[in-house]
Amino acid sequence: MSHSPPLVEIKLSGVVLVCGDCEERSDGPAKLKAKQVRKELKRDLVHVPGRLRVVQSTCLGLCPKKAMALVAVAGGQQPIAAEVCRDDDVADFAKALSRSIR
Repeated sequence: MSHSPPLVEIKLSGVVLVCGDCEERSDGPAKLKAKQVRKELKRDLVHVPGRLRVVQSTCLGLCPKKAMALVAVAGGQQPIAAEVCRDDDVADFAKALSRSIR
């Protein structure tokens, strides 16, 4: 007899994954650190309806040259991904994400 685990309701409307392995690669971003990117995203996404969790993950399989990979699954929409090289790219990703889940 198969027993499935009980499902529970959560209050999160989505998750944003920041690749922590990108910063450690030799061809990774020169100035971005995963912890810094997480903080910026949390600050930029504070006004998004619902609650988003921003977490650092292991390799997402995107492995961009001189950039960091970000993936968001939120608001029942298709996942979106980005390759960020600068702080401006992180802010642009946050704006695009907030527009897509409103």
